[in-house]
Amino acid sequence: MYKFNQIEKLIKNNISLIKQTEIIKIKNAKDRYLAESVYSKIDIPPNNNAAVDGYLFNYKSLISDPLKKYQVLSEVHAGDENIKNYSSKNAVKISTGAYLPKNFDTLIMEEDFNVNKKIISLKKIAIKKWMNIRKKGEDIKKKQKVFSSGHFLRPQDIGMLSSLGYKEVKVVRKIKVGILSNGNELLEPGNKKSIKKIYDSNRYILNSFLDKKSITVIDCGIVKDDFHKIEEKIKVLKNKCDTIIISGGASAGSKDYVVKIIKKIGILKFWKVSIKPGRPFGFGILKGKKPILMLPGNPVACFVIFFLFGKILLNYLQTKTTFKLNYFLVKSNFSMKKKLGREEFLRGRVLIKNGIMYVDKYRKQGAGILNSLVWSNGLIRLKSKETFIRKNSMLEFYPFDT
Repeated sequence: MYKFNQIEKLIKNNISLIKQTEIIKIKNAKDRYLAESVYSKIDIPPNNNAAVDGYLFNYKSLISDPLKKYQVLSEVHAGDENIKNYSSKNAVKISTGAYLPKNFDTLIMEEDFNVNKKIISLKKIAIKKWMNIRKKGEDIKKKQKVFSSGHFLRPQDIGMLSSLGYKEVKVVRKIKVGILSNGNELLEPGNKKSIKKIYDSNRYILNSFLDKKSITVIDCGIVKDDFHKIEEKIKVLKNKCDTIIISGGASAGSKDYVVKIIKKIGILKFWKVSIKPGRPFGFGILKGKKPILMLPGNPVACFVIFFLFGKILLNYLQTKTTFKLNYFLVKSNFSMKKKLGREEFLRGRVLIKNGIMYVDKYRKQGAGILNSLVWSNGLIRLKSKETFIRKNSMLEFYPFDT
């Protein structure tokens, strides 16, 4: 059976980057992947400007007689375009963001002066040339590469693009993801409940994970345990989508047909993994180089496996940039035995006790106990070599909000 690190590499190495692109307005570009590198056409800031409100001086003139009284010649405001040339032997009042007049290079805050109408005298403070001034190109220089191709655009990146004057950007086109639930026992939420049926939660979990601006979801609903019907649904999705995610039907039961179908119409790269929950997890490639994820039918296992590996699949369809799940180390607030040779991902919740961060596990860790996910705010990783977890052990914690 495949281990955690092997799975990541196998998925990455069997995915082809989508090459089609589109140009969109930057206001719609959050959560999209850049299709080309972005370079600055301007300096930011475009000119030397004031970082604070205060008084401007020529440094040489100021240090020659710092205790003398200075006349304030005028005031410069942010947005002023026609800035006069002033005598560098006197002071100019300036507001934050305003451009500097010629020959002025030192800015001292208002509170460091004694002010008498338009005459000011400096209190005793340390003076440095260029103090409190944002220099031209200090943040970004003209022709500087700001973002590389494949960069995932966040709110702060949209702000940077707008400050560079970009109205539109070229991004990787939206990817189409087909989802499908398999099982005779499944019932669509909203229908009358039967004792022998359960409501389908997996498709709704996947829909929520996939609710991003870079993704279009094609939801094929529920398909019963029928070899030909499942095969037909997968073929339909293959022609419409860039990748397919199916939950259920990947175990070894007499009516678990998904693995057999993938072997028939594609290539099965792996099936069954050394991970709990999520052992009946598979990955394959359909004709046309379309990847397919086969997720467990149990809701918790479906969630955990998609959280760990679904994001990897989606990332490498849209960018070559390496993807890693975020985690941090935290002290265990529990002890437990564990089976050797298998990775386990417990549902856990971080808490603060006496100023120290700990993690607790949910009391029941069954693959069908969905409330364990609702209670938790992340996953606790127990590595394959571990057999006993002691209280206060340092463990990897993968928060859900990443």
